This record gives sequence, structure tokens and C-alpha cells, in this order.
Amino acid sequence: MKLYLFTIKQGKLDLWKEWGNLLMTKHKEEAIETLKEEGLTYEGFCIFEIDGIYYTLAMIEGEEKPTNMDRELNQKHRATKQECLEKIGPVEKAYELCSN
Repeated sequence: MKLYLFTIKQGKLDLWKEWGNLLMTKHKEEAIETLKEEGLTYEGFCIFEIDGIYYTLAMIEGEEKPTNMDRELNQKHRATKQECLEKIGPVEKAYELCSN
């Protein structure tokens, strides 16, 4: 699993949350199709706050093939990420366990 840390830009928290909600509801089927096209088995973002600054951690698992930018959903996703997020960088895992 690859992890990436982003700062959520000032005033963009609600927009980022709204976009995540749309991906899990209205656009869920197409979003899952795009994951399959990209060879991903999992993609998720979690949000947290430290000293009044909001961050989001991206969690991606799979092959990471190039994104199909002909898809309107992928275009909107990239635009929303650019509008809302500022990449800090990759996160190194200290350890990872699985019981199954």
C-alpha cells in the first residue's frame, strides 16, 4: 500500500468532503470502474486536523496504471484535488500487519 500526505488548502475542507461523499454515492460505480482500469484494488482518503490545519492521507493499493483522462470523472477528480490539496509527500510505513 502506498500512502501520500496532503494539506487541505484553507477554505477547501467542505469541498473536499463533498467530493469524497459524491465519489462514495452518486459516482461510486464509475469510480470503482476507474480503479479497475488503473489496476487499483483500493483507494481511500482520510482527513485529520492538527493545530487547526487539515490534512488528508491517501491510501492506494494496486498496480497504479495511468489514469484515463478521457473520463469526465477523472478530469473532475484531478481538478478537485488540485483545487483542494497541496501534496506534502509520500509517507513511509513503519509496519503493517494483517491477521488473515
